[in-house]
Amino acid sequence: MNRWMHARAWSKRAVFLGAAAMLSSTASAEILVTSQNTLHLGSGSSSVPGYLAGKNEFIRRLAIWPGSTLPRLTFLQEVMRTQDEDDIKPVGGEVIFGNLKGSTSYRERYGLVLVDVPADHVAILCHVDTASLVTAGTTLERAPDATLVSDTSSGRPQLIWFLNFHAIFGSGTTPRRAEAAEVGRIVATLRGATPAGCPATSQNVVVMGDWNLPGTDRAFTDLARNAGFTRLQVSPNALTSVSATGARVSAYDHFVWDDSLVQVTLATLPVQPFCNTTATVASGVVNPANLLTFRRHCSDHLGIVAQVRVR
Repeated sequence: MNRWMHARAWSKRAVFLGAAAMLSSTASAEILVTSQNTLHLGSGSSSVPGYLAGKNEFIRRLAIWPGSTLPRLTFLQEVMRTQDEDDIKPVGGEVIFGNLKGSTSYRERYGLVLVDVPADHVAILCHVDTASLVTAGTTLERAPDATLVSDTSSGRPQLIWFLNFHAIFGSGTTPRRAEAAEVGRIVATLRGATPAGCPATSQNVVVMGDWNLPGTDRAFTDLARNAGFTRLQVSPNALTSVSATGARVSAYDHFVWDDSLVQVTLATLPVQPFCNTTATVASGVVNPANLLTFRRHCSDHLGIVAQVRVR
């Protein structure tokens, strides 16, 4: 078990269990949630001096973006085995890395950074590698990590699952659509029973990450059907992948949720220094002033950011 879970999440488990009987339909306050494909976080670049240190600073800045006083959860894809948790830990933050994923020599991890407000309203109750929940005979290159979060800002604990996902990349959409459908089945499993090592489960779910599919693809309808979502929402559907020439080329990064249970509002955040340029968040997408510089120093994907609350 991750040492982080022993140090913080499980220290709050007893508190949560004592309050579980108080669960109600009272809405939670908002959490600022970011999803970022990090383009091989922990790997160097011989053509960019100071690349590793600059990339680490990028993640720390991403996790504490100014202009918001909300608790912050930042979910990362493409974290390499060489990356150290402490190197991206912002002041007041805590970091979880999951297990290595992938069926070839290329393997990556999912990552999570939590920066809470001084009132300490947000707790991570458990962190689950869903590889054990994949349907027998089904191929899922990088099964999502699922994080159960408790928000007590309303005075009573409100629970929500966040699933971090990076879809397989390759020719054709068939494998990616099959993976999205399987993610829906995993969501249904999580909603249907408390996973091993968790104190509870929740019907509230947000899945996010790099889908390698546009938000209009029918794969998300399949996901929603399998998950049991009654009011599917997929957003943003903006061009978020960046080419080697600094052009926005594909709409691949999305939040996916059941709007009958969870409210996801795309964020707007002010300018800050970022990846040897500057960036804002506009309509839920990290918006660098210079895309080519951002691509060279940090990532080939623009992060997506939203304010999330249980209805």
